[in-house]
Amino acid sequence: MAEMTRRHALRLAFGAGGLLMLPRLGFAQQRRADWDPDGPLDGREPVDEDAMTPEERRHVPVLTLPVRVRPDRPFDLVVQAGLEPHGMSASHHIDWIEVALGDERLFVADLGPAVAYPIVRVPVVVRRPGVLTARVHCTLHGTWRTRRPISL
Repeated sequence: MAEMTRRHALRLAFGAGGLLMLPRLGFAQQRRADWDPDGPLDGREPVDEDAMTPEERRHVPVLTLPVRVRPDRPFDLVVQAGLEPHGMSASHHIDWIEVALGDERLFVADLGPAVAYPIVRVPVVVRRPGVLTARVHCTLHGTWRTRRPISL
């Protein structure tokens, strides 16, 4: 069988709605109890690493995406919990990472203490401008959020 190219894999992964088609598992369908596009804690934009507290350095979601997003073209969005590694123990770990565009949830990753680093990579296709929101939930320090406007 011929090797699948990245372009072909992305075509298979994305449905007619332009969003990544992920398996619909029971836990992924449930909305987080504290979901709010205007969530409780914000990271500073732009990120000023020198002014961040130690908790912010380990929890505020860091987004990596292209400077210019083009409509209908896939790009990889990387979401990392904090600038510094977050410890992942049974009593203190990143429980989940969630990505939304406007009010539409694009991706949810449920994590656990066995995950070495709370980092996810999500292939995304944007069809309209909006505000990209990434949230991470720490079992000890609560939910942290970063927003970035996406203009096409």
